Amino acid sequence: MRRGSGIAAGACLTALLAGGPAFAQGASADAPPASAASPGGDKTFLLGLRRIGVVAGHVVACAADNDKQAVIERATDLAGEIAMQFGLNAAFQFVGALGYGTGRPFDMATCKDANAEWNRIQQKYFEQ
Repeated sequence: MRRGSGIAAGACLTALLAGGPAFAQGASADAPPASAASPGGDKTFLLGLRRIGVVAGHVVACAADNDKQAVIERATDLAGEIAMQFGLNAAFQFVGALGYGTGRPFDMATCKDANAEWNRIQQKYFEQ
């Protein structure tokens, strides 16, 4: 896994999930932002991180007991990378949303969708 490039690509995914034009100035969807500035304070970027965090939280809640620790470790690794690449505020937003997604009741029938989305995020951006 190439973490540095995965996080940059993950930032593009985050902007797309948030529905905002954070990196849309003529760049392709999986291209890193043209600016060297960190989007860690951008509201659209942070909204996308929170959405991904909720998905990760649902995956943790849905995981079988013997798989739960591996999912938590993967999400923790991502939080560390977010902190290094985009700052502590961005990592805090992700981790807070992860806790929210884990602890708040939700329709467990959506577990299949949450797992599919989490796997897609990992395959596309972190297992290149």
